[in-house]
Amino acid sequence: MKKNTILYLLLLVLIIMNVFFLINYLGRPNHKGPRESSDFIVSELNFNDSQLQQFKTSEAKHMEVMRRFGDQLKSDKDQLFNAMQQPNIDTKVIDGLFESIAKKETTKEKEMFYRLRRIYQICNEEQKNRFTEIIKNARQFDGQRPPGPSQRQ
Repeated sequence: MKKNTILYLLLLVLIIMNVFFLINYLGRPNHKGPRESSDFIVSELNFNDSQLQQFKTSEAKHMEVMRRFGDQLKSDKDQLFNAMQQPNIDTKVIDGLFESIAKKETTKEKEMFYRLRRIYQICNEEQKNRFTEIIKNARQFDGQRPPGPSQRQ
């Protein structure tokens, strides 16, 4: 019984995350997605040509990795929600899907950390200070999205 409760809570969290994603990204027609983040970083840090080339190479690799994770997560979530419609479910299969989703989400977070670390390593000392400030501001999430380039006045 307790195992099912945990699964239902995890399912609820996943549903809430998906709703947030849909509202946040589909509800913002002017949002350019990950490209907006990259453009913002480049403009704020004022990279030189060498840094810009390193950044673009790193971002291309990062986007490919994240796209692959997104595809894998979508597949797992599709299987999970298809199972929800079945008259009988195999809890081992459901548990396995939740474990797979959790591992992929963790790996995505690690990839994001290493992306930020690579950007930090590209920066000179002045840019590192500015980048640290940008990350601190982004982390002060209080229920509202931090102002991005399209939201600044």
